[in-house]
Amino acid sequence: MAAMAAAQAGQVGQPQASPAEMMVAELKGLTDIFSRMQVSCYSKCIANVKEERLSVGEMSCVDRCVNKFMDVHQKVGTELQNAMASAQQPMPSAE
Repeated sequence: MAAMAAAQAGQVGQPQASPAEMMVAELKGLTDIFSRMQVSCYSKCIANVKEERLSVGEMSCVDRCVNKFMDVHQKVGTELQNAMASAQQPMPSAE
C-alpha cells in the first residue's frame, strides 16, 4: 500500500529520508550558511581588531552585511523552490 502511494506521488525508487536525517541536513546547511556569512562579513567590515568592542561603523557594516546575506539567501531559496516545483509539474503537450 505504501508503494502504491509512493508510485502515485512520483517517488518510486527514491529513498525517503527520516525526519532525523532531514533535521541533521538542515542543521548542517544552517551551520554552513552561518560560517560563510561570518567569514564574508568579518573580512568586509572588520579591518583589524584594536579594541574589545566593535566601533559604530563596524557594527553598522556588519548589520548591513548580515541583512544582505540573509536577503540573498532567502531569494535564492525561493527561486530554487519555484524551479523545483515547476520541474515536478508535467509539461503540457503541444497539440
